[in-house]
Amino acid sequence: MLTTLRLSKGGRGVEWVDSNCYLLFAICAVTVIGLTGGIATGKSTVAAMLQQLGARIIDADALAREIVEPGKEAWQEIVSAFGREILRADQSIDREKLRKQVFEDQQARKRLESITHPRIRTLAQQRIQQLAAEGAEIIVYVAPLLFENQAHLWLRPVILVACDLAKQKRRLRDRDKLTEGQIRQHLKAQMSLAEKRKLADFIIENNGSVEELKKQVQEVWEELRRLKIEDRR
Repeated sequence: MLTTLRLSKGGRGVEWVDSNCYLLFAICAVTVIGLTGGIATGKSTVAAMLQQLGARIIDADALAREIVEPGKEAWQEIVSAFGREILRADQSIDREKLRKQVFEDQQARKRLESITHPRIRTLAQQRIQQLAAEGAEIIVYVAPLLFENQAHLWLRPVILVACDLAKQKRRLRDRDKLTEGQIRQHLKAQMSLAEKRKLADFIIENNGSVEELKKQVQEVWEELRRLKIEDRR
């Protein structure tokens, strides 16, 4: 079932709400949408479907990998903070080793986030500007911690991909080979689904078949296009 909540007319972010506040989406005539969901709920699948329908995609995880490439400023700060033992032979950061260091250490996690999050946000701004200059009308910013990082304050509307807890756990066991304890830790580290539902504008329930998921994504896309047309009037 598709649920629509609190969608403001136009659905367009007004401006980038950070210390710079320099990007006015309305001037760019671009709608920047947030796409989020808990771990293993199907965000990437929904993003791919939206891309096929015509959206341009910016993936926060891809940006995170880009900013920590060997030799870059964030890479240097992370190595300085967490040690060279987190590096692979090719000097790239072993994300699994780093994750183990910060997963149960709140201070370490905050340190890592202070290094990466501002740079991800800045790079996302740049990519949005680039895509807008190329004529993009609808851009989807995919981020697993979108609400946790307050990114929903500058994105409208926000799409949440949700699924039943049992299905989510099954995916984590089958796909990521996680133990029950690891699954609990991952879920605990994220905002609850109930809280995310309160903040989302669209909710896509990913509990059925791929065809059922496609139908919901199509419905959301048609609503986004309708709102885009209304905005131009």
